[in-house]
Formats: sequence, C-alpha cells, structure tokens
Amino acid sequence: MNPVPTRLRQEPLIEAIWQIQFESPAIGDILPGVLFSELKTRYPNLSLSRLPAADIPAPVAQIDPNLRFIAKVMMEESGSPFRWQVGDRVVTLNCQKPYVGWRSFKEEIVKLMEILQKSSLVSNIQRHSLRYLDLLTLAPPPDLTALKLKVKLGEHEITQYNCQIRLEIPEEAFIHVIQVVTPANATLPDETLTGTLVDLETLSEIPPTDWETAKAQLEILHTRSKAMFFHHILTEKTIQSLEPEY
Repeated sequence: MNPVPTRLRQEPLIEAIWQIQFESPAIGDILPGVLFSELKTRYPNLSLSRLPAADIPAPVAQIDPNLRFIAKVMMEESGSPFRWQVGDRVVTLNCQKPYVGWRSFKEEIVKLMEILQKSSLVSNIQRHSLRYLDLLTLAPPPDLTALKLKVKLGEHEITQYNCQIRLEIPEEAFIHVIQVVTPANATLPDETLTGTLVDLETLSEIPPTDWETAKAQLEILHTRSKAMFFHHILTEKTIQSLEPEY
C-alpha cells in the first residue's frame, strides 16, 4: 500500500472541522460567554454573532433531532482561519481555507478542549469527530472518476451523473461517515468553486468519557481519516494530479 502524503501542493481541502456533541444541563448563553471571554485573550479582535438557529425556540430544537445539535453562535476574528461555533449541545472549531496544517489545527483544538474542561459546563459527551471537506476540481462536474467509487444502476455507470451519496463505514472502534456530492459549489472569501465534494467525518464509535481521553483520540482520528481518504477514496492518478509531498 502506498504511503500517505504529508501534504498536497494542489490542496483540495476547503474546510476542516473538529466537533464535540454533548448532553449537559441547560447552559443557555453561559458557555458562549465563557468561550468568548477566554478566546479574547488570544484573539483581541474576536467578534460574536448569532446564527439563524438562535431564533428557533428551545422546545422545538429539543424535539427535532435535526436541530438538537445545531450551532447558534459564531465567533471569529478577521484574518484568522479559525471559527468557533456553539450551540446548546455542540461546540465546533472550523478551520477555513487555506488549511493551517494538522499541527496548528490540533494545537487550537487542544486549547479549546482545555477551556471547555475548565468551564465544567460540558459533560456526557455523545460524539467526538474530525471532519474534512474537500472539493475536487480536476474535471468538470458531475464527475466521479477521481474516486475509487463504482456505482451502477442497471446498465448505467454512475460516473458522470448528478449524484449524492452517503456511506457509513465502520473500522474497528471508529466510524467513517462519507458523503459525495457532484456537482457541488463552495463559496470562499475570494472565489466560488464548482467540483465534486468529498465530505469525510471520522468519529469514535464509543464516545470518550473524559477530556483526557478525547485529547488522546485526536491523533488517531486524524491518522484514520487520512488513511481512509488516501487509501480508499482517491485514485492514485488523482493523488498524483494533486502533487503530493511525502
């Protein structure tokens, strides 16, 4: 099996996301306030804004499974690739394009974990994951030829048809949730791109019981995610077209 590249010079990654979901007693606006105060010490120009989900009544969000883990508040600083999002049962750290690299992203995740641990507001972790969104633009969409994906309906080879696919692949104590959409649009700060979206989320099958376990899982989540992406999703021709470095 070929080695996993350390980076791609033609980076297709448009966003990386660390997410933790939890079931804690009602925290209302307390957690966003705590995070904002702590983050301001390192990001003095940090701004806070309400997301559309903030207007959804709490009883409605509690009943609807699609709304229970939705973010209501976003924090960001102009010029920083990082964005923090908080809901009643979820916290995410989003890294926008250009990707800062795993080492810097992991450091920021650990700092956020330490803030959450210190606050004592987050408990009963339900889901802990890393998610990567890559937009492949090597060929005009719809196009699935860049992927090790074979889909056939009757006599129709689904390689250049509009397509949306979602898979859940277990791997030992982890699960990979893979979504492929072609064509897909991505609106970035300086451009809008169209291509084939590969959305890969890797999570622990058994949620961590404490913050130290969650921190320890980060490296293995990252390793498993990279192996899935390079060994099982992209073709070797695609990898070479993206100019890998080892």
